[in-house]
Amino acid sequence: MKILLTGYTASDLFENAKHGKRHTASWLTPDVTCHCLDIYQRHAIEKVHHAKAICSAHLPEGPWDEIRFRTGPKLMSGELSLDILQEIHLMRPARFVLDYVGRERDKNDLLDKIRKDPDRVRDFSARWKASVPGGPEVEFTSFPGCFCHRRRDEGGLALAEVVARDLQAREKAGGLRLLDMGCGCGLVGLLVASQVKGISLVMADSHSRAVEAATLNAKAQGVDAEIVLSDNGTPARMDGTFDVFAGNPPYYSDYRIADVFLETAKRALKPGGVCYTVCKNAAGLEPVQRRYFPDVEVVKRRGYAVLRSTRS
Repeated sequence: MKILLTGYTASDLFENAKHGKRHTASWLTPDVTCHCLDIYQRHAIEKVHHAKAICSAHLPEGPWDEIRFRTGPKLMSGELSLDILQEIHLMRPARFVLDYVGRERDKNDLLDKIRKDPDRVRDFSARWKASVPGGPEVEFTSFPGCFCHRRRDEGGLALAEVVARDLQAREKAGGLRLLDMGCGCGLVGLLVASQVKGISLVMADSHSRAVEAATLNAKAQGVDAEIVLSDNGTPARMDGTFDVFAGNPPYYSDYRIADVFLETAKRALKPGGVCYTVCKNAAGLEPVQRRYFPDVEVVKRRGYAVLRSTRS
């Protein structure tokens, strides 16, 4: 019996095992596949439960005898839930279980959007435009699950503007190598590339749908970028090869993710390379950045703080 679990984290599986629910860690036989959108969760499931796990932007092709989908308002956006639910419906599994964390009324509302119009196939992608001063207007496509789906992120735009301005001021910006970490749909890296010709671009993100969107956008804009799916920055082969690092790290979990970004920046940059990060208020991120780069300059832009440091 081929079973697909999607929307589950390693912690979910542990909690279900502890409470004796059917989809427990001990139930993760070779016939069960765990699907993840984020490579971090895939690695966690493989490490904790030694189970078969796949990270991809869309559900792996079946046929599946059973699909179990865990979702709820606190777990993912309603649009992402509906997008995945539509994929499940189109795959026609023999059995489907919705493991919904939330009110029964909201669960039924979500299911009704498929049941009331089962033949409708919705397009959940979004398209919007952005530019940096003096640069061309660039169109971006994003998908549910991408950071700031359906709109440009103002913090990312501030970061792109500062990086592009600084690189344009250099006499020889062409040929510089830029790492955009946590790239999302590619907003920062691709905007900089639109203004600074000849730059070599690498973009990395842990979310498979971000990588899908960034790949699509780079191709649409004719940018020859290398795009990496990773929860730990870039591969070791890239250490010490970058002139510029740009990152817009999330700030929950006591800045632990920002630590990962900045550790990556330090090992990825060449001596003399420049690290740029962005946040709403520098007070929280600046002490973290100083652990990796003692000198931090704060540049105000669009109501955000762009933190700039040079690797010694």
